[in-house]
Amino acid sequence: MKVLIVLFLLWTSIFANDIEVTIVYGNGTPDKIVQTHYTPGVSALEVLQKVSMVQTSKTGRFLFVRSIDGITSQVGKFGWFYLIDGRSVHTTAENYPLQDAKSMLWIYKVEACY
Repeated sequence: MKVLIVLFLLWTSIFANDIEVTIVYGNGTPDKIVQTHYTPGVSALEVLQKVSMVQTSKTGRFLFVRSIDGITSQVGKFGWFYLIDGRSVHTTAENYPLQDAKSMLWIYKVEACY
């Protein structure tokens, strides 16, 4: 059993990437900044769920983040958006596999599309 644990720890240290996850709540609540690690190929949503309380909802075939740490989106008003390494990736977080990402930023802001 000890050998398995050592092998697992070695594997995660070799193949895991570090990432800084920042959550901007946008309501006067201090931003949350968490350093964590991930295995390449894991989704952006899975990493977010690792560091925060997340609620999602499905609309058609898409799964959207509706709440992070109790801050809930308001359809047509405010919503959760994310950037990977400072860039918009134009897909839902469940469909974005992380590879060499160093930062993930989630922002609660006014929805641009109504």
